[in-house]
Amino acid sequence: MLTRVRGNALAVLRSRAVSARPVLPMASQHRLVAMRKLTTNRVLLQEQKQDKSTSAVVDENLSFTDEEVDEWLKDIEELKTEFSEREFLPEVSLAPPGQARIDLVEEAIKSSQEFEPSQEQLEEWEALKDQPMPQLKDPTVQHVTNMIMRHGKKDRAQKIISRALYFLHCKTRKDPVELLKKALDDMAPLMMVKTFNTGVAKAAVIPVPLSQRQRNRIAWKWIVEGANKRVSNDFAVRLGEELVAVYEGKSSGFEKRDQMHKTAIAHRSYIQLR
Repeated sequence: MLTRVRGNALAVLRSRAVSARPVLPMASQHRLVAMRKLTTNRVLLQEQKQDKSTSAVVDENLSFTDEEVDEWLKDIEELKTEFSEREFLPEVSLAPPGQARIDLVEEAIKSSQEFEPSQEQLEEWEALKDQPMPQLKDPTVQHVTNMIMRHGKKDRAQKIISRALYFLHCKTRKDPVELLKKALDDMAPLMMVKTFNTGVAKAAVIPVPLSQRQRNRIAWKWIVEGANKRVSNDFAVRLGEELVAVYEGKSSGFEKRDQMHKTAIAHRSYIQLR
């Protein structure tokens, strides 16, 4: 019973709210519709005027005279006949407007002039003609880079070598590549001993000479061992410091070289000359 009373009360309130809205008379409603149509028509007229003005500007930019159209069509026909008779050659077939068609390659060959060096260039040539051409890649530096490289990361090895050689140059103010070659040559041993089985109870320890590549490998191994004993966290800095020590004759690798030479001299009696 209470729910019915509440529902009826809500319905009465809704009907009163709807009836309380302002209702315009028919004349005013017609005026409102007419005003809306008038505003929409004004907006459409303004848009049409803008479109006409832009189209007029475009037409002015794209307007051609009859003579220009005839000349354009004539050029197209000439190109068609030319391309149908022979193959298309850009350097001959095309030319800027107002210029005759020419062969650009032949004109470039004709217009080329002989080079005449100046007196300064001749003097520089006379001073440098006896100097040998520098190598693009030094084999010693490449060998050292390959010995440093790990897991195929050659760019990283090249960066380490470059920084170490720059450190060496900053300390000595000399050519770092030549100093690297000199350091390897000074530290590298001339020979090493190898053990050979003789078929009897005692094996023979015979000194064996080393090639240049083997000497560089052993010397570089000692340089890296000396660099790993240094304090710096950067391997390139440790390597540069060790190269400076080799240049100054203070590296521990010289003791290893002398010990290897002493062992080879002690076993020189086993050398078999042929």
